[in-house]
Parts: sequence; structure tokens; C-alpha cells
Amino acid sequence: MVLQLSYTGSLIALAIAPLVYLAVTAVYNLFFSPLSRFPGPPLWAISRVFYVRTLMKGDLTRRVKEFHDRYGPVVRLAPNELSFIDGQAWQDVYGHHHGGAPNFPKNPIQSAPDEQGIDAIISANDADHARYRRLLSHSFSDKVLREQEYLPQSYITLLMTRLRERAGSSDTAVVDISRWINFATFDIIGDLAFGESFHCLEQSNYHEWVTVMFSQFKTAIMILSMRYLGLEKPVRMMLPKSLKAKKGIHASSANEKIRRRLAQGAEGTDAQRNDFMTYILRYNNEKGMSVTEIECTFRFLVVAGSETIGTALTAMMGCLLKNPEMLDRVTQEVRQSFPNASQMTSDAVSKLPYLAAVIEEGLRVCPPVSFGTPRVVPAGGAKVSGYHLQAGTFVSCPGYASNHSALNFPDSPSTFNPERWLSSDSKSLRSGAPGSPFNPFSIGPRNCLGRNLAYLEMRLILANLLWQFDFEQMDKSYLWEKQKVFMVWQKDPLMVKVKMRS
Repeated sequence: MVLQLSYTGSLIALAIAPLVYLAVTAVYNLFFSPLSRFPGPPLWAISRVFYVRTLMKGDLTRRVKEFHDRYGPVVRLAPNELSFIDGQAWQDVYGHHHGGAPNFPKNPIQSAPDEQGIDAIISANDADHARYRRLLSHSFSDKVLREQEYLPQSYITLLMTRLRERAGSSDTAVVDISRWINFATFDIIGDLAFGESFHCLEQSNYHEWVTVMFSQFKTAIMILSMRYLGLEKPVRMMLPKSLKAKKGIHASSANEKIRRRLAQGAEGTDAQRNDFMTYILRYNNEKGMSVTEIECTFRFLVVAGSETIGTALTAMMGCLLKNPEMLDRVTQEVRQSFPNASQMTSDAVSKLPYLAAVIEEGLRVCPPVSFGTPRVVPAGGAKVSGYHLQAGTFVSCPGYASNHSALNFPDSPSTFNPERWLSSDSKSLRSGAPGSPFNPFSIGPRNCLGRNLAYLEMRLILANLLWQFDFEQMDKSYLWEKQKVFMVWQKDPLMVKVKMRS
């Protein structure tokens, strides 16, 4: 009888133990954790599960913005994570640190190496990142981009040709302008990175590699979510063979293109034609990059240098179409400035003030990188926005929430209004201004290398579209902010009637 009671008691204890642990953990996280002083949704403070569930549903961007609207400039998103939206926090988390203070390292959960343990530039530690960046920075300098401008111009010309074919065939020609913009951005980055286009514009369709890439975003979010919960390995083992096969196709196809380009040497097949690999190979000494590091980094660059620009341009077109008076103003500015489309160089187009304002406002309202890239408070702790945080705390500054906060943009923050960038007051808010909360390309030693290329493409593509065509939105219910985010925005089709300019 005693043995039976003892056995029963043990079973009860085993059953109760997890509940007691969860209860104790919840009480600690809510009332005794070093982060308990910060506001935020209570359930999210108790467990990472609620953050992960929202991330997997594609709703994290919108929810974080709602939390900042409710709780203020700092929000606790998880037991060990804080989100900040003020300009000082951007400097503290991502900016250069002086006087021997260490930079905030990447969050190892969010920025993990690939399955072979190789780091791309996005996930590399500070020392490796600096080594990669030293080589890649040559490719993104103003001088090199001016020399290479003919290449994106050639694909933009082909984009205009394809749209003219459709506009000229019918008075009611309707296209998904988002899809066509993406064709151009993928072809441009493919040629710059691999030395060969994806031929999306030629074939009027996505290359298989691009299609597979799009299919991987939700899988990547699922893996990231499980990594937060410590369940990555079992989940990877349970992935369907079809998903694993697609991931293999994505990597092997890109690696094949990269190795083919590497085999051509620094100058490629044309000594007059420089691309990204030209500068990697020209300066790749014993402190340079290995072949596997090049492969991993270039696979990332193709995604970062195409999908983000395509997203930004689609957002700008969607916003302009919903505001006909703004669309008319920027269209007239472009057409009156250039009697001939061939005169639209990047330098010339960059001098158009209203076009520049449209681009800045598009990046503000619909930032391609919408949620924060998490960092970790370094050893010894550090201050963020005046708060001393202990080492190991996850911190981030989400672009969408920062850009849509009335604390940062008091004048109707969720309204598309390019004129806000034409006032003298906007100088302190511009990207790169000290203390600005508007940082679409991030700041500091790990800011986006492709900023100059992105602006070049956005100016040229948008200016050419407006110079050559008249557009009318077909789906009046289209709302950018309702779209899901799985690593990148899951863009709905933006169907427009396209006509040759009147």
C-alpha cells in the first residue's frame, strides 16, 4: 500500500512539476526579471511562444507597430527582448561605438550561419564582416556604380520595351506592375552578381531560381521560429522532402552560377565590363574570402539587392496610384525635366526634388526591411536610449513601427505625404542624420552596402515608368499595410491599366 501511494505521489509530482515551473517562470518574468520595468503585452513577457506564433503568421510587423502605439517608444516583446523606436536607440544599438565600447553583436538566433556552418555577410561576426565588407565595398562605391550604370539602364530599357508591347496592343492592357518591376530588379542583380541575367524580362516570367527563392521565405520563418524555441533540429528532420529539394536547387543553382563566374577571373569575359565579382577577385588576398564564403554571401546579395528594391518600388507605385494628385505632380516633374528618355541618367534624375521626396516617403511608409534586426547587449551591459541593460538582452529598432509612430512623425505618420520631405524641418529626420529614427538602410558599421545601388535603381526605374506611361489602378481595395511579412513583404499583385503617355 505504501509503495502504491509512493508511486501515485511520484506520478502526481511529475505531472505538476512542469506546471509549477511554468508558473514560477511566469511570475519571475512578469515581476522580477530585469526587464519587468518595461511595458508591453503581459503574455509576450511571459513566454517567447506568443512572439513566435505572430512571426509565423506573418503579422509581427503590424503587431509591433500596434504595441508601440499603445505602450510608447520602448516595448518588451519577449522575456529577454526589447523594441525601441527613437533615434537615440538606433544610434545606441546599430551605430559606431567609440572609446573602446564594443559594438552590439548580431543576434545569433536571427543571424545564424547556413547548414554547412558558413556565414554570409549578414550573419558574420564583426571581424569577418569587416573582411567581407572590405572587398564588397569597391563594388558599391559611387565611382564604380557610375561606371556600371549602363548595365541597369539596359534592363530598364528592356522593361520599358516589354510594357510598351503590352500597352500598344490594347487600350485596356492590364499588368501586375509589381511582377514586372521584380523581373527588372532580379535581372539587374543577377548580372551584377553572377555575370549573367536571370532572363526574367526576356522570357516575361520568373527564372526557376527566383521562383524557388520565393517559396523558401515561409520555410525560413518557420525554421527561425523553431530556433527561438530550441526546436530547430527536430523540425528540420521533419521537413518534407520536396522542401529540402527546393532548398538544394536554390543553393546549387546559385553556386553553379558563382563558380562559373569565378572561373572567368577578375575581368570576366569582357575586360571593359566590371561586376561585383571583379572587385572580389581583384583584391582577394590572404585576408580575403573563401569560395564557400563568396557563395553564401552572393546568394544573400541577390535576394537583398532585388526583392527589397522591387518591394520599395511596388509600394511607391501603390501609394502614388492611391493619390492621383501626387502621381500627376511627380509625373509632370519627370516629363518636363527630360524632353528625351535617353537623358535620364542617375545623376540627372537625382536632382528632381519631388521624385526624391516620393522615394523617401515610399521608404518611410513601406520600408522593405520592416521589422528590426535584433542585436545583443554586449558583455558588461550597455545603455540604450538612456536605459542601462544587462548583457545578453536582445534589442532591436523596427523600421515600420519607427516610421509610423506619431512620436517620430507627428503629422499623420501613416499617411503617404511626400511633401513632408520638402520642408526644412525634414533635414533632421533624413536617413543618416544624427539621431534620426528613419533609417531604411540601417546605420553604423553594418549598414546596407547596397544603399547607393538601391537609390540608383529606384530613381531610374520610377522615372522611366512615369516618363513613358500613364497608369491607373484597377483594384481600389489594394492596401499595402494589410500584407503579410515572411522575412520580406508577401506582395499582393498590383494590377494597373498601362497606356502610352498621353
